[in-house]
Amino acid sequence: MTKYQWLVVITLIGCMISFASCNKTQQVKVSVVPDAEPTKMVEQESSDVIPVESIDGTVDILIYIGKTLWIRPEDAENEAEMTKFLLESESIQVEITKSKESVRDWMLQTTANGVVNVCILYGILPSTIYPSGNAQPDGSVAENWIETTDGDTILNHADYFGYNSSEGKANERGAMQNLMDLPEIEINVYEHNIDMFVTVEGSRLAPSMVHFKSDRPFPLDQLEDEWFAERILASDTGNPQATLADPVIVRDGDRGRLAIVFHTVYKNDPKAEVAAQIINYLLTQ
Repeated sequence: MTKYQWLVVITLIGCMISFASCNKTQQVKVSVVPDAEPTKMVEQESSDVIPVESIDGTVDILIYIGKTLWIRPEDAENEAEMTKFLLESESIQVEITKSKESVRDWMLQTTANGVVNVCILYGILPSTIYPSGNAQPDGSVAENWIETTDGDTILNHADYFGYNSSEGKANERGAMQNLMDLPEIEINVYEHNIDMFVTVEGSRLAPSMVHFKSDRPFPLDQLEDEWFAERILASDTGNPQATLADPVIVRDGDRGRLAIVFHTVYKNDPKAEVAAQIINYLLTQ
């Protein structure tokens, strides 16, 4: 049974419980994920108006699905729901939003709040936390958020972290460079399907990790200043002595983190499971 089928089962069980306790029938809408990958990339179409949701600053994890790239919108929603279910089973507070304004407001509330918070993205960086086209290379909401000693983390799935914005001009390599204050760092966009072998550390931290092929692995050899690889879950060598890694958690000294988790093109990787396992680790640090 696939993880999406498990999600369907979980949802249906919840509905049965609700019926028994409240004598009320709920209608459940389930997305069915086809096995075949599309022949071209599909980006989620945003509606004309997405309401700004009020998200409590006590929420530990915020998942943004307003726009996605290198993952179908319905798949991103399923992954987000599964991530939420797995984390909430550990008493971790999670919210899912399609509003980029809500992401901004939540980040402002959780900046320097003394605890680790995690924002999950699916290949798109909201323009509200990092203005599109690198219009604010220094001092953006996202940069301020990861530059405190809280250890806050942006966890990105699917396309190159920060390359594409939720609106306007693409950031290309600039977003990751500016957020890390490393002007030369960049992910190789000309190679695909690079084997990632699970490390011993990866198996221990995230038991759901499997061998896979990454399309945008992180360049470990380009880390400079105080940035270091905190945890390497899989690499091109299968050990920490490597050039490329995915998934990987990199940290800026004792400040914030970036987590690259399955930078792949429309592939059925265990994104939710591994993300939840990584977050369980982060919240204990």
